[in-house]
Amino acid sequence: MQVDDFQMVPLMSALRMPRISLLLADDVGLGKTIEVGFILTELLLRRRIRRVLVLCGASLRHQWREEMKSKFSLTFDVVDRAGTHALQKRVGLDANPWRTYPRIISSYHYLRQPDVLEQFRSACRQPEVTAQLPWDLLIVDEAHNLMPSNFGEDSDLAKMLRYISPWFEHKLFLTATPHNGHTRCFSGLLEQLDPVRFTQTAEFTESAKRQVGQVVVRRLKREINELDEREGRQPRFAERFIAPVPLYFGQGEKEVSAAFQRFRSAVKSLIAASRRSEQMAGNFAVEVLNKRLLSCPYTFAESWYRFKEGMTQDDAAEASEVHAARRAVDEDVDDDREAEGRVRHAARMTGAWLKPLAGELAPQVEDLDRALSRLGLEPLGEEGGISQPAEDERWERLLTLIKQRLRDGHSWNGDERLIVFTEYKTTLDYLERRLKAAFK
Repeated sequence: MQVDDFQMVPLMSALRMPRISLLLADDVGLGKTIEVGFILTELLLRRRIRRVLVLCGASLRHQWREEMKSKFSLTFDVVDRAGTHALQKRVGLDANPWRTYPRIISSYHYLRQPDVLEQFRSACRQPEVTAQLPWDLLIVDEAHNLMPSNFGEDSDLAKMLRYISPWFEHKLFLTATPHNGHTRCFSGLLEQLDPVRFTQTAEFTESAKRQVGQVVVRRLKREINELDEREGRQPRFAERFIAPVPLYFGQGEKEVSAAFQRFRSAVKSLIAASRRSEQMAGNFAVEVLNKRLLSCPYTFAESWYRFKEGMTQDDAAEASEVHAARRAVDEDVDDDREAEGRVRHAARMTGAWLKPLAGELAPQVEDLDRALSRLGLEPLGEEGGISQPAEDERWERLLTLIKQRLRDGHSWNGDERLIVFTEYKTTLDYLERRLKAAFK
């Protein structure tokens, strides 16, 4: 492990604090996890802490455990549903993992569940006469996911963080995007970090701004490069070129988008006078399809035909079934296939829920079917899957970028790499097939 000098700054700040409250907001790639490891190791060596909880996304749990083990020789136990059942099978049904293990890594989506949160609360019960808190250190990765809302009701994650924060002596929050443009959200997160210094507000006072500088550590790669250049060293990080790629959709994609908007408006109009639970189910129905359309036409078509399967099944679904599907989609899972399966189930379930309105939605459904057919997106029948679209501007832009930056005639440039992120595995598989066909 190579240690950079700037990674020591958060450690020195933490050691000067009687009660540690730091928001590490360094740029992506500067090693926030390493900085946390330094702080954690030093506090353990000085016997200032013993019980530690790391909260992160489900997909990062094992990465956190491996990083702490391989780089700092610190062992952590991952607490999830399967691990809890295994512990109770081994020790007894009364075993509580939050009380059993001293250093824990868990998903904040797992901890937010009511039964798990109650189990955590039970482990935090303390004798009334003690002044010691049940936990020593809370580390929250990707802390922007737990920010309070700018308006309306806070998310379950934000409520969970507010609920558990008082049980921790020290706190470290990590995020590369600490401010989402709303001061109320940012100040609310700082309040969870240090309620003595901060309160949730829409505008900081001058005094509060000075306090922010004492708890937020924020460095950008360009700032470190500038420091290296001033001191006569080679810059450590490559220069970033951020150039958005404009999309100019063809007639076919425009027709699909317009047809979907008409379908979406019709659904919202039909449920406008319904109960709130019915409106929420209807909004989720169009939300699932809308997000898939934003990913790519192929992914939208795959969900649309599953949605239609639901509309043609024998029995209509209840709103409670749609809400259950929504909770399953919102849950953080670390298996792409499982996440994709949940979205597919949700598309089919929302279609089944809208079955009683099928007659009134028939014109919009037929309109959208014709638009997809003109684009070349049709079910392949017994073969399964969807046919390849005649137009896909996102794919064409990606292909152009690859040819410009990664190809030299018929060969690949050896000094370039490309990483493509997709939200859905359906989009990932679709791109993989097209890339293999384009560059055999």
